[in-house]
Amino acid sequence: MFERKRPSSPRRTNCLVTDVGVAELNKQHLRLASYAVELNQIVEEISAREPTQADWRHIDALFSRICLFVTTHFRSEEELMEKHGYPACAEHKGLHKQFSNDLADVQSKINNRNLKFGSKLSNLLWDFLYVHINEVDIKYKEYLEEKGVI
Repeated sequence: MFERKRPSSPRRTNCLVTDVGVAELNKQHLRLASYAVELNQIVEEISAREPTQADWRHIDALFSRICLFVTTHFRSEEELMEKHGYPACAEHKGLHKQFSNDLADVQSKINNRNLKFGSKLSNLLWDFLYVHINEVDIKYKEYLEEKGVI
């Protein structure tokens, strides 16, 4: 009677990010999601008031962690794709490069203490998490499954 319906697509999940078939990369994606949540909390807190020096130190520290972690994550993902001859590796790296360039733009706003960084960074992170992982990263999972790697 209350039988669960199967998702219409194997990619559809009840989770923000899809399982990409590699445990370490899945953990990294979840860590990026936790950074996005932490960022949203900070932006909400300061949206109704003028940020203090302590707020800016917190933002600077969080953004540094995000950038460092993104670099580490991209390196892990790209090494995996190269190791297994993923044919769309160059294109995928290009998307990573664009995201990194977008982060540099946000860094400029933070350095200038421009409050508009919050919505830009928040949108960038959530878009990356939802769209990039669920629509782009999932393709290397399919490739690795076909090759019998995962």
